[in-house]
Amino acid sequence: MMGLGHGFGMFGFGGGSFMMVLVLLLIGYLVYLGINSQSTGAVNKAQPVASSDAIEIAKSRLAKGEISFEEYEQIKKNIM
Repeated sequence: MMGLGHGFGMFGFGGGSFMMVLVLLLIGYLVYLGINSQSTGAVNKAQPVASSDAIEIAKSRLAKGEISFEEYEQIKKNIM
């Protein structure tokens, strides 16, 4: 007699083959999530820093007299 663990098993696969495919799909999905979260995280973290740096540069130029207050306000408006 053949039990569930012998022969073709479940869904036409051998019992071990089905589990192997399932594990490979799970690993692939986890790798996808890891790559996807790193790429989106880098973009989100870079934006506030760049904006903050640009405002600091504009403040510095305003203090040195390189730009007028109106030009500073326009820069600030464009950044935000």
